[in-house]
Amino acid sequence: MDRGRTRRFAWGLFGLGVVVLWLTVGGLVGPVGGLAAAAYFVPALRVRTESAGRATAELAVAATAGLGLFVVAMFRPLAGLPLPEISVFGPYTYLATEVAFGALAFALLARAGRGELRRAGATIAAIYPLAYVWDWYTLEVGVFAIPLRTGVEFAGIPLEEHLFMVVVPALILGVHETLNEREAGA
Repeated sequence: MDRGRTRRFAWGLFGLGVVVLWLTVGGLVGPVGGLAAAAYFVPALRVRTESAGRATAELAVAATAGLGLFVVAMFRPLAGLPLPEISVFGPYTYLATEVAFGALAFALLARAGRGELRRAGATIAAIYPLAYVWDWYTLEVGVFAIPLRTGVEFAGIPLEEHLFMVVVPALILGVHETLNEREAGA
């Protein structure tokens, strides 16, 4: 497959992964469906840095693995498989998820390079005040509640929400940098 067709195929797999994720979260597919979605997402994101031949091979493996995992998710005995129980962290559950996703965001940005990491920090600092006001307001009017948190508040909102306001844009920027990294040798 040429480079253009490979990229279109990758984006098609990525879209299929999104649909599988929706079906999984909606309860129409068992929790194993989340693994099928990941099998579609990861290679689709890697394609930009691979040669056309290698990318095509990786996408073929991803399509096969994703289909296999989707079938397993639909298989009756495994369809009721429960999601991992992370509430065992008690009041530290939300904090633990922020640390896990924050580590992923940091790894993506660090992989992109020191300059990208610095620019991401500046962007996050610029977004933070708006995110803070937005978060404070939604908590104040009762839009949502956070039951599994530490209870530590800083400047009127939970500690975990401050981390959330840093982690989400960092993860977005990390994925953006991964998708748009320069091709090897260019």
